[in-house]
Amino acid sequence: MEFSFELIREAGLRVPTPIGPTIGIVGALILGQAAVDANIVSPILIIIVAITAIASFAIPDFSFGFHCRITRFTYIFLGYFLGFLGIGLCLFVHFLILSDLKSFGYSYLQPYIPVTKDFKGIFLSPSWKREHRSDFLNTKRPKRQEDISMNWKYKNY
Repeated sequence: MEFSFELIREAGLRVPTPIGPTIGIVGALILGQAAVDANIVSPILIIIVAITAIASFAIPDFSFGFHCRITRFTYIFLGYFLGFLGIGLCLFVHFLILSDLKSFGYSYLQPYIPVTKDFKGIFLSPSWKREHRSDFLNTKRPKRQEDISMNWKYKNY
């Protein structure tokens, strides 16, 4: 159903301006009703596809909308072949990619993932081995406080 809706959307874009949206709406209605009457899909699937289609029109940027479409098809494809494991795997890879992105020199998931020099890929060292403060704090001293904070008190022993 997603593929057929994408075909109708592309057809509506290629037709002259006043008729294009009308063809898209009428085509989606006829196609959805025919698919439900032929028992190919359930009515709830038509509702879900319609909600995702309406939500996709809320994305103002074309390149971001295209990215969302490709991501949606990737999730559907992996969910079809691997089930819930495929959706979980795709979600895991998606978060790996997001955690590696940087925007204006800062991590894309800055408030959620502690970006320090102790952070290496997807692995984070234990809390007692993390010596550096988060980069987004912009502190004067990048290293945290030492284990023995009052060294002057214990120098005689």
